[in-house]
Amino acid sequence: MRAVQFQDDEFTLADVAELPALGPGQVRIDVYACGICGSDLTASKAPCRFMDVMREARYPLAEFDENRPIVLGHEYAGLIAETADDVTDFAVGDRVTGLGIVTDTSTGIPKIIGYSNSYHGGFGERIIVDAVWVRHVPDGLSLEHAALAEPLHVGELHMQRSGLTAADSALVIGCGTIGLGAIVAAKARGARTVIASEPSPKRRELAKRMGADVVVDPMVDDPIDVWNRLVAERGDEGASGGTLIAYECSGRQGMIDSLLRNLPFDSRIQVLAAPFADETIVPVIGQLRRIAINFGHGPTERAYEIVLERLADGTIDADAIITGRVGLDGVADAFATLRTPAEHVKIMVLPRGMVD
Repeated sequence: MRAVQFQDDEFTLADVAELPALGPGQVRIDVYACGICGSDLTASKAPCRFMDVMREARYPLAEFDENRPIVLGHEYAGLIAETADDVTDFAVGDRVTGLGIVTDTSTGIPKIIGYSNSYHGGFGERIIVDAVWVRHVPDGLSLEHAALAEPLHVGELHMQRSGLTAADSALVIGCGTIGLGAIVAAKARGARTVIASEPSPKRRELAKRMGADVVVDPMVDDPIDVWNRLVAERGDEGASGGTLIAYECSGRQGMIDSLLRNLPFDSRIQVLAAPFADETIVPVIGQLRRIAINFGHGPTERAYEIVLERLADGTIDADAIITGRVGLDGVADAFATLRTPAEHVKIMVLPRGMVD
């Protein structure tokens, strides 16, 4: 099959070995669309550092041998091409999307497709995933738009885990796809005020379109200062009984420390994206200012399904989020472009050409 291999800092379009035979509960999918994720950018920019962090975290789902080729990509949508005998929820030809998780039949260890030397990701023609993570694409929703559900659902998932209520306000730091998903989720949960902070004009425009009440260019104005002025103007500090929750979606080194030092007392930080570099904080500052940090703990319910429904009913403007499309032969250039993403949010890779 054709796929884009990554090895030694280079992307190469090649005919690669076929995937393993299906194991119990697995499906083979013909990929029609796959988004480029921020984690893919990190893995390609510094694969050795990426793997050091995965091993330090004892996180086998994303471990691979960085001296062997991999095929990245896990934000997929496509058509069922084959099912294991025990799979009854899907049939050949079904339109599907979902989480790219597969149990390695040689080890019994779950893996994220793309972060495995054996189980290729979506920057190739076919993938294998465990059927339990697969979802049917709603009628009327294109496969290209369905592929956005994976990154967007991270915002919904963390919004649920943060415990945000209608009395609370959200400060979303970074308006890539995950940040935009957080904005949509905050508005859907009735957040009192949603402030979005993003240096890219293109992404600020999208943040406003997705429902942010206030959009800030952090190169011009500090979003926490903007919040403080807003509270002073309204004269209602503490009156709502709510909390300001900062949703860190930028992954920028130093951001957690900055938030600890500058958020109002009794605020909370929900970390959706984090740097792979070492981060220095002074824990007592957070303790003295009574600021809680949540890296993802908490209950969730139907986060992926909720986002698919929002995409299908038009609540989320999917066309606005997809800012570029490439075939397999354009993957290398797309990664280079996303290193400075002023004009892009999500570039979609289309392994089989244009989709429905």
